[in-house]
Amino acid sequence: MRSLHILILDDEKKITEQISNYLRKNNSITYTANTPSQAFGILRENPIDILITDIMLPEMNGLEVLKQARKNFPELEIIMISGHGDMDTVIDAMRYGAVDYLRKPFGPLDIQLAIKRTGKYLQLQNTLKETQDKLLKLENQNSLISRELENLIEKEFIGISKAIREVLDLALKAAQDKDISIMISGENGTGKEIVARIIHYASLRKDYPFYPVNSAAIPETLLESEFFGHIKGSFTGADKNKLGCFALANGGTLFLDEIADMPTNLQSKLLRVLEEKKIKQIGSNKETKVDVRIISATNRNIDELLREGKFRLDLYHRINTFQIEIPPLRERTEDIQPLVQHFTRYFARKKGLRIPKVDPEVTKRMTQYGFPGNVRELKNMVERAMILSKNNMITMQDFTLNLYSERPDSAAASFNLEQREIDIIKQALVHTEFNQTKAAKLLGISKDALFRRIKKYKLNIKKEIE
Repeated sequence: MRSLHILILDDEKKITEQISNYLRKNNSITYTANTPSQAFGILRENPIDILITDIMLPEMNGLEVLKQARKNFPELEIIMISGHGDMDTVIDAMRYGAVDYLRKPFGPLDIQLAIKRTGKYLQLQNTLKETQDKLLKLENQNSLISRELENLIEKEFIGISKAIREVLDLALKAAQDKDISIMISGENGTGKEIVARIIHYASLRKDYPFYPVNSAAIPETLLESEFFGHIKGSFTGADKNKLGCFALANGGTLFLDEIADMPTNLQSKLLRVLEEKKIKQIGSNKETKVDVRIISATNRNIDELLREGKFRLDLYHRINTFQIEIPPLRERTEDIQPLVQHFTRYFARKKGLRIPKVDPEVTKRMTQYGFPGNVRELKNMVERAMILSKNNMITMQDFTLNLYSERPDSAAASFNLEQREIDIIKQALVHTEFNQTKAAKLLGISKDALFRRIKKYKLNIKKEIE
């Protein structure tokens, strides 16, 4: 994929220069403008992918820029910047098609994450547009899964296995209904968010935001504020107005990852919003209508949580109208080789290297490994191996992980989900030499979420896991 072409529009030259310098260091091609007229001139003359624009501008405000840009350059993705707490303006920006929003002051990491998300949006939109064009040419409209589709949708998720083709088939069928609630289940690293994005961008909601929220990564004291927002002064520390994820996702899709970890008191409030389609900010008496599709995801056994009374049955039925289960990588070993080939090409392009050859023994050994971190773990393994490899060849010596370790689907393995989670956490900690930050990244959860699980299962990680 070519470098992203990004235009930064702000009336303060210092801000445009700072953002531009940072993005250039991250292999983006940047353009800057300090007035809307300059910006539209650049848009007419250059293939811009993303526009980052302030709301307060000379000549016209950012909302007018957004409307004209969406009308004249429909393929353009737009990120809004604001130093003001005008909640209605931000909501309008999202409704008019802004894909993300940043509040001043923001740091390089905020910009990086916004660009990374938007880059994925661009890739998926282009991919799914091509896919839809191809599907229109198929004689049998019910045959949604084809070789062309497999080659188009993001390779980090798909493979050649029947199991993955069935998941994609279900995802595209679910996308045909823009309102149906969907539950995606699967182990960490299997690609639940990717499936959610495919559903969103294949649906009629594709022109509105896709907003992901990790329920386990947000401190419990801030959950209600993150979901519904708050007004300035509504509680200690609320020094400005804040939009909740429902408002930011309005018209689009709200992806609730790790929903099984959501506290029960918030579950009841979430249920009420889904039933009434209205939200109320903390500290406000005003209700606001919202229209979002809910896609939830979990790696836990919700049936067990229901029996224990830890998850509301009425909420479960509300969010589980359509269910998709993603199989772990160890159950579709035929996908390992194409995934390894994809990741070697991906990292070679990213790092400016020649595409290395892979010793056939590597993929042979990988089929004997359990992959507790699934596709995400495989991706990390390949990246590390490419750094260690010599003579443009990846061999077994480039992997520190014992690929002969027992597969979890062996006859002696436990099928208890809680025990499997404990085993996966242990393997991740051992693999990262007990570095909790790296282990959390490998598992696809936040460091706080990992810490809570370590505490929950009373794991001793000071010297060795017992």
